[in-house]
Amino acid sequence: MLAPAIVLLALAADAPAPVTPPAGAARGFGPDDLLALPRVESPALSPDGARVAFTVARAAPGGERLTSALFLVPAAGGEPRQLTRGDERVSSPRFSPDGKRIAFLSDRGGPPRSTQAWVLDLAGGEAIRATTLPGGADAVLWTADGRSLLVTSDVDPRCGADAACNERAEAAARDRPRIATRLLFRHWTSWRERVRTHVLRVPLDGGPAVDLTPGDRDVPPFGRGGDGDLAVSPDGTTLYFVAVTDPVEAISTNADVYAVPIAGGEARRITTGPGWDGSPRPSPDGRRLAWLSQPRAGFESDRFHLMVAAADGSGARDLTAGEDLSAQEPWWARNGRALRFTADVAGSTAVYEVDVASGKLVRLTDPPYAGQIASLSPSRDGGVVAAIVHSMTDPPESAVLRPGKGRALEVARITSFATAALSSVPRPEVRPLAATSPDGTKVAGWLVLPPGRRPGERLPAVVLVHGGPQGAWDHAWTWRWNVMAFAAQGWAVVLPNPRGSTGYGQAYVDAISRDWGAEYDDVMAVLDAAIAAGDVDGARTCAAGGSYGGFMVNYVNGRTDRFRCLVVHAGLYDLGMMWGTTDELWFPEYDVGAGGPPWERPEAWSRFSPDRLVARWKTPTLVSHGELDYRCTVDQAYAAFTALQRRGIESKLLVFPDEGHWIQRPKNSKVFYDVVFGWLAEHLGTAAGASARAP
Repeated sequence: MLAPAIVLLALAADAPAPVTPPAGAARGFGPDDLLALPRVESPALSPDGARVAFTVARAAPGGERLTSALFLVPAAGGEPRQLTRGDERVSSPRFSPDGKRIAFLSDRGGPPRSTQAWVLDLAGGEAIRATTLPGGADAVLWTADGRSLLVTSDVDPRCGADAACNERAEAAARDRPRIATRLLFRHWTSWRERVRTHVLRVPLDGGPAVDLTPGDRDVPPFGRGGDGDLAVSPDGTTLYFVAVTDPVEAISTNADVYAVPIAGGEARRITTGPGWDGSPRPSPDGRRLAWLSQPRAGFESDRFHLMVAAADGSGARDLTAGEDLSAQEPWWARNGRALRFTADVAGSTAVYEVDVASGKLVRLTDPPYAGQIASLSPSRDGGVVAAIVHSMTDPPESAVLRPGKGRALEVARITSFATAALSSVPRPEVRPLAATSPDGTKVAGWLVLPPGRRPGERLPAVVLVHGGPQGAWDHAWTWRWNVMAFAAQGWAVVLPNPRGSTGYGQAYVDAISRDWGAEYDDVMAVLDAAIAAGDVDGARTCAAGGSYGGFMVNYVNGRTDRFRCLVVHAGLYDLGMMWGTTDELWFPEYDVGAGGPPWERPEAWSRFSPDRLVARWKTPTLVSHGELDYRCTVDQAYAAFTALQRRGIESKLLVFPDEGHWIQRPKNSKVFYDVVFGWLAEHLGTAAGASARAP
C-alpha cells in the first residue's frame, strides 16, 4: 500500500540508512528508501593522486532540501574521514596546488544567494571563509601559486568586482517589477535581467577582488556552462573560459573559448567554430590546448569532437573526426602525448585514448563499463582519475580509475555509503531489449524485472519514455525516475531508446530532429518486443514520461488506446505555445521549426503538436508540473488537464508551486512518487496482490 501523498518526508541530516531487516529477510525498495539514501557527489583527486575529496548529501529534517558534508578518503581505499559537519550544503571541493588545503562552496550561515567559497587546511582547524561576495559564489578554482581563488559570481556589469557598488545596485532593484530588455532573460528556474556571471580573482590575503571577465556577458554561459568550462594554464598566467558573444543568446549555441591573463587584462578569442566550443584543457607543458567542439550552429545535440591546437588556437586538428563518438570530459595523459575522454556507447560508458601525434584511437575499457563513469577529476599527470560510478541498480559512489594490464583502465569503488544502505535490498533484473520499427529502424532499450519474479509470469508494465529527445536510458542511476523503485512495486519497467537517443551514433541522434512523431513507432516496437519475450502482460500497461517524454506521452494518447493509464510530467501540449514561453529558443527552432519561428513555418510547428490530437484522447492521465519551470512552462500542464477534463477523461493534476523542471526537494519527491505510484497501482494493480488508489 502506498503512503498518502499528503505525508511529507522527515529525515535527519545524519539519518541512518533504512532499517535492516532480520538476517535472511529481504525487503522492498520504495520512495522512503530511495530518498533516505546518501548521495555521493563531487569527487576531487589530490594533485599527487593519493586522496579523494567528495561530498555526501542527505535529506534535511522536513525534506525541504538536501544538506551535505565534505569527506576525504585514500585513493587506494580505506575509511572515509568527515571534514565538515553542520546544517549546510557543501559542493565543489578543490585541492590546492600543493594538496595541503581544500577550497569548497558552502551556504553555511545563510540562504542560497549567500553561498560562498571556504578554505580548509588539512593539517587541522576550522574552515575559513574566503569570499564575501554580494552575488555569492557558484564555482571555484585555485590559481597556480595557491595564493588566490578564482570564483564565479553574479555581478552588475557596471560594478564588476566592486562589492559596495553591487550591494547598492541590488538594493535599488529590490522589490521592483522585473524588467527584461533581451532574450534569455530567464533559464530553468532563474530570472536574470540585471546581473551577469563573471570570474573574479579573490586573493586569500584579503586584497581586493579583480573581475577577469568584465562586460555584458556571462562566463560561463548562463545556465549552460559550468566549472568544466574554466581552466588555468600550468604556469598560472592564463585563465581559459567559455562565453557566448552572439547578440541574441536565446537563439545561439555559438560559444567560444577565450584566454585572459590571470593578472587581468584583455581577453583573446581562441576558437571560432559556429557551434559550441567548450571544456578547455591546457596541456601539461602549456603549449597546447584541447577542447570539445560541436560543428553545427544552433544544434545543442551535435556530436562533440575532440580538438587540439597550439595554445593560441592556431593549427587546430580534429582528433575524433573519423569516429562516430561524442567525446565527454577530456583530460591529458602520458605526459601530454595523449588525450583521454569518455563516451556513451549503447547505454554504458567507454573510456578512450587518442595519441595526439598520430591520431590513433584505442579503447581503454573493453568491454565498456556496465554503468556510468562521470564527474572525472584527474591527477596532475593524468594517470589516476577520481570519478562517480553508478548503474540502474547501484547508486552513485566515488571510484578511482587506474592503469591495469597494458593500457586498460580498471575501475575500483572506494566508497560504499549508498550501496551499504542497500545491502539487504534485492536488486531487479536488467536485460537489454532489441526491436525493429515498422520502417526497419533497429531500436534498443532495456527491460527491468522486479526481484522475485516467478518464471513464466507475465507482469503488468510501465513504459518510461525519456526526455531530450536527444537523451537515453543509460545503465545509470536516477533520482527522478528510479527504475528500482518502479520495479519494486511489482511492475516490469520498459525503457525504450528510440531514434534520437544518444550512444548509438550521431545519425541515430539526428533522426529525431524535425520528425518528433517518428519516435512513436520505436517506443511501441520496444514494448512489443518485451511482450513477445514473454515477460510483459500486454493488456496491463501504462506509459509515463517527463519533459520530451511528457510530450510523447501526450502524443501517444492521440495515437493509441492500448495503455490503461498515462503519466505526463513537465510535458508539452502545444508546440507553438511552447516556442513563445520557453527559455532556450535555439532548441525548438532547430528541432521543431526547421530553423525558424512558428510564423515562418507554421506546418512544422503544428505537425506533431499533441493539441491537434485531443479529439482522439481516451486514456486516464495524471498531469504533473512545477510552476517555476521555464523550459516547459506550467501553462502546458494547465492546457492538457483542461482538455482532458473537457473530454470527460479520468484525469488528475499535480502541481508543485516551488519546483522547476525537476522535482528536487525531498518532501516534494516523496509526494511525486506517492501520487505517481498510486495512479499506476490504481490502473495496473500492485505487487503481491496489494491494492492502492492514488490519493
